[in-house]
Amino acid sequence: MKIKAFKGGTLIDGNGTAPIKNSVVVVEGSRIKSVGKNGEVDIPQGDDVQIIEAGGKTVMPGLIDSHVHIGMGGESKDFHSMPIHNNSLDIAMKAVAYLKKTLEMGITTLRDGGSGYDWVEVALRNAINRGDIIGPRYIATGYHLTVTGGHGYFLPPWLGKFAPPQQIGMHCDGPDAWRKAARLNIYNGTDNVKLVASRGFLSAGLTVDAPPTAAQASVEELKAAVDEAHKMGKKVFAHANGRQAIRNAIEAGVDSIVHGFYIDEECAEMMVERNVILEPTALVIRVIKEFGSGHMPDIMVEKATEYWRHKEKEFKIILDKGVSISFSSDMGCPFLFHGENARELSSLVELGVSPMDAIVAGTKTASHAVGYGDQIGTIEEGKIADIIVVDGDPLENIETLHTEENIKMVLKDGETVIAR
Repeated sequence: MKIKAFKGGTLIDGNGTAPIKNSVVVVEGSRIKSVGKNGEVDIPQGDDVQIIEAGGKTVMPGLIDSHVHIGMGGESKDFHSMPIHNNSLDIAMKAVAYLKKTLEMGITTLRDGGSGYDWVEVALRNAINRGDIIGPRYIATGYHLTVTGGHGYFLPPWLGKFAPPQQIGMHCDGPDAWRKAARLNIYNGTDNVKLVASRGFLSAGLTVDAPPTAAQASVEELKAAVDEAHKMGKKVFAHANGRQAIRNAIEAGVDSIVHGFYIDEECAEMMVERNVILEPTALVIRVIKEFGSGHMPDIMVEKATEYWRHKEKEFKIILDKGVSISFSSDMGCPFLFHGENARELSSLVELGVSPMDAIVAGTKTASHAVGYGDQIGTIEEGKIADIIVVDGDPLENIETLHTEENIKMVLKDGETVIAR
């Protein structure tokens, strides 16, 4: 069995504890065998041992992004017309390159936020697992479950009768329909279920009268899908903006809130009490604000700009109340290009999260968000060896993690993916 020993690097283990300088991490096969300070951990000897000199570098867990859209590639002007010009085969072909690039940038686990298109994520996940294509550990979600005309359904109404549609959303109205839609996604092989509780900044037909905070699905509808997913052992996360939609999703029993824009103190307290994780996707709002003019509808840019001014205050509530945050980049949305995922960590730091807590959000907390907390997310004995070696110190400069030349080595399941 092949053995790798990382020697001399500064270890950030993902738990949020102080870094270990001059560390040793021993990997045997796909698992971490031992961890500690150089001189206190036995380094195996022999022809089957690869010694990786990591002095001057940071050794840390592979990053885990709990929310991307692999079916999109950062399109802006063409965002809402994608379902007209792409089918599931087009989406799959583009996704192959996106997945490879993402892994090479140190994102060793990826949960899709729902890409629909005939459950293309399931086929991509299976292809990765077979070794047909290269990519992170990939967790498939399938369709956004949404009310008729709700967020995530971008086809015009004259095409909306086709189901399951060649796009990312699936219409369902009433608890029975939501229950059936959850069953249909699970039956088609998804690993979790995505619900839509409100409109969003990218919703088709966004107007002053139908803002991104407008609640859509009822508690009863959401709960029917949650109950169905949970009894099958699946995680459930909900797109939810605004007080009412966030409350509805929490009361329905979801495991994570995605976006959570315009969260208030009461919602934050509910999340802490019920152990609901927040996937804040901060970067997507910033890039729409900064680059959207001339590319996106004016109302979207206006709403994003208005909201960003509120964001710092909102994050103070989140941090003061102790809400658990998971790294969630929303890559694939307008102006967000796969492989640049770690830019979201810089946004978190800008909003008041410490660099160490941002790394924990991208490792330990994210592992729990995606349902792999006992297997990945920290560098500890017995866990799967998803490890990256970084040239520089992300605690001094978090941007180190989204600069390609700084990602010197990536291990997934103990296998070297890239060594620069």
